[in-house]
Amino acid sequence: MSRLASKPVVFEAEVTVKVEGAWVKVKGPKGELSVPVPEGIEVKVEGGNVHVTRRDDSFKPLQGLTWSLVRNAVVGVTKQFSRRIEIVGKGWRSTVKGKVINLQVGHSHPVDFELPAGVSATQENPGSFTLFSHDKQLLGQVCANIQSIRPVEPYKLKGIRLEGQVLRQKVRKAAGV
Repeated sequence: MSRLASKPVVFEAEVTVKVEGAWVKVKGPKGELSVPVPEGIEVKVEGGNVHVTRRDDSFKPLQGLTWSLVRNAVVGVTKQFSRRIEIVGKGWRSTVKGKVINLQVGHSHPVDFELPAGVSATQENPGSFTLFSHDKQLLGQVCANIQSIRPVEPYKLKGIRLEGQVLRQKVRKAAGV
């Protein structure tokens, strides 16, 4: 049995969790999310706890996945998730204007990236900004889309990266000996 999925997901009074057919609806002060429940998995809401159980051992991986998705939804609608993005490169910078992030990252033109609904951004300095969302999956996808504008190159490690992202620098080729 999954060690975490055997424990209940605990939520606070300001959060409402409802099971409607094959979906778990989670609503809180920061937003509203729906989590799909696969066949063979049962979700029960009892008081301030959500219990995820499985029909038999063949559904063991889905039990852990469903538990994790429900937990992320509960945490997201109460606290929100955040990711800090750093821009590394000489003269490269970003500007956050409402729902649009203007990136000047070495292209011949500035790139405007429009944030989808449910994601917001704040600017710390020209070299970094932070994204916020109640949906962890959406936040990760937006970060990946922003990183794809200027991926980190392996020799000088210039590019758009997440804070704390582990990067390995390649050694340049040496002249033939």
